[in-house]
Amino acid sequence: MEAKKSIKILAFLTVGAIAIFFLVLFLNTDIESRKGAETSTDLLGLEQNGQQQSFAAANMPVKSESDFVVGPGGEELDVIVYEDYADIYSAQFAETLERARAEFGEKINFVYRPYNVLSSELSAQAAQAVLCAAENNSKGADYRSKVFTALRAEQLNGDVFSRIAEEVGIEKGAFAACLTNMEKKEKIEGLVAGAANFSVTGAPTVFVGDEMIVGARPYEAFTDSNGDEIEGLKQVIERQLK
Repeated sequence: MEAKKSIKILAFLTVGAIAIFFLVLFLNTDIESRKGAETSTDLLGLEQNGQQQSFAAANMPVKSESDFVVGPGGEELDVIVYEDYADIYSAQFAETLERARAEFGEKINFVYRPYNVLSSELSAQAAQAVLCAAENNSKGADYRSKVFTALRAEQLNGDVFSRIAEEVGIEKGAFAACLTNMEKKEKIEGLVAGAANFSVTGAPTVFVGDEMIVGARPYEAFTDSNGDEIEGLKQVIERQLK
């Protein structure tokens, strides 16, 4: 009788131990899932709110001959920008970049690369339109600027790309053919996929020298919500030029 009772107690304890084990396992998994969700939410908030973070870049992109470059070329400081031409935060950051371009002029090469963070048809169309304009002599900078102007005015749609091309003086027929060119589309897809090699996960993301900035960094230094002093894009560029 006592033996049976002992066996029952042992069985009960064994079942209890197994139950506790699975409960602990479940709780740990839930905690990790919550951490992952919080991280995803933080990154999403970073993109949606146009905020910013800075990192020492572990792997730097390098300017190539096929890039869309505005600047003197050569060995000047490269500012490599990943941007989405249908994303309002990229449009806002484009104004910041224009301030840097006006102030630092021939000291910087601005390298513009597409990153379709919105994964929309409009993002893809806009990226191909900007690429087509960039390959048309010196029209790319004006075209890109007008695309972002249309976006800020909430007027960006599939019908405006050809109109903007005419405004900046790009031949209509050649531009229309470029918009449907599969090689151009594949080039953009390659640039977007290749951005993962440099830890790019959103737009805008900018590389200044050996520093990576995520989000729409203001031009001037500012104080963040935690009371910390954060360098503006201007201060980062000045430091990298030294």
